[in-house]
Amino acid sequence: MDKELKVGVDEFSLVFFYPIDDVCNDWQSTAYSMIQEFIYKADIELLLGKVVEMRDKKPQAYSQAFTIENAPYYFTIALHETFVHMGILVRFSAHSWAVYQKRYFDFYGENINIGKFLSNIESPLYRYRLSRIDLTADYKNYDLSPHSIYSRLKDESLQVLDCNYRHSKRKISSVERDLVTESFYIGSRAENSQSLLRVYDKKSEQISNNGFRLDEALQCDSWVRFEASYRGNYAHQITEQLEHITDDVSVSQFIASKICDRYRFYDPLNSCFTDFTNDLLKIIECSNFHALRCESPANNSLNKSIQHIIYGSGLFPLIYKISFIWGEKAVAEFWSILYEIYKKYHKKKLEINPQIRAWLRKNFLSLSQQSLSDCFVSVDLTKIDVAEIVNKISESDNPFTLTAINTSSNKNIVDTQIVSDEEFERSFYSKDME
Repeated sequence: MDKELKVGVDEFSLVFFYPIDDVCNDWQSTAYSMIQEFIYKADIELLLGKVVEMRDKKPQAYSQAFTIENAPYYFTIALHETFVHMGILVRFSAHSWAVYQKRYFDFYGENINIGKFLSNIESPLYRYRLSRIDLTADYKNYDLSPHSIYSRLKDESLQVLDCNYRHSKRKISSVERDLVTESFYIGSRAENSQSLLRVYDKKSEQISNNGFRLDEALQCDSWVRFEASYRGNYAHQITEQLEHITDDVSVSQFIASKICDRYRFYDPLNSCFTDFTNDLLKIIECSNFHALRCESPANNSLNKSIQHIIYGSGLFPLIYKISFIWGEKAVAEFWSILYEIYKKYHKKKLEINPQIRAWLRKNFLSLSQQSLSDCFVSVDLTKIDVAEIVNKISESDNPFTLTAINTSSNKNIVDTQIVSDEEFERSFYSKDME
């Protein structure tokens, strides 16, 4: 596969302040007006969904927070009802920002980048600045690994320079498994650290976590991500510098330059930068194309369950035994009996199970916009493999379409408890359902 380098924004946080340096006599009312203005300016409810009060996972030290109703990703707007100086926090996770970008393109027919987003939300009702922003460089199909880079850093055959070619002593730490470095960090991982670089195997991470970029990970041979996290004063400076940068090419160049400002990998023996650093520097120099990552996030919450049924449940050995003893028709009879058992003994209990209803509220909307066949994609089954299976089914005597059904039933699910996928799985086997 051809090498590919794309840059982008992973996650970011904004803080909104009262627009003038004066005492705000009615902060709570003013804060609500500022929040409403941001929601309107950013098209939050149009693109992400209904904004509701947040019950769990509120940002630390904030007394009240809001989120998107039944969203499978993290997004929050938070304030402290008393402390004006804390402002209003808006935090996009990587997943929520990817969904926002995708839906913006679907609705408006054009891309949205971080510079354009900041321009869109400008208002006389508030002033804002970034408090954190994570900038990424994704190296796909490169002969590259976190382990090889970290090993060279440790034996000093590789150095990290800044934009002024200075080589300063920096803390380097790693995460290893079976003596292989899976990821490493340059800089302090403390909360008050203003810059930190993480280098890790993005392909392995997406596959092991069934991440929202799983399909993207399966379509490349390798994927190493360089993720530069800037906070505090660095993030404030980036806010100011992004003020008039809105086109995709300029934003690509800006992101590449901000990563290279502090993290350039240099080979002292050969007196040159590494190939992967040179490729990032080329993005800064090139003004003919943009290198921004295009987002196509997917909800892969069901993939893990389906993979377990296929590979870990013993289902297929059982089917083979049935087929060997009674023939292929018995397999069809087996499925019919199994489905009738589900309808007679389990369906009613599942309909009122609070954990399952909470899981459905969280995942229903995003999954219903995908096809069921997407949920079969895994390391062993690519989209092409699944498509061939679906086509074969559609050409058979008993065709059916693998698309979402009951798309209006979500309105009847009223539970608000949020559960993880693991809790959802456990609820299938709880004693009250035996």
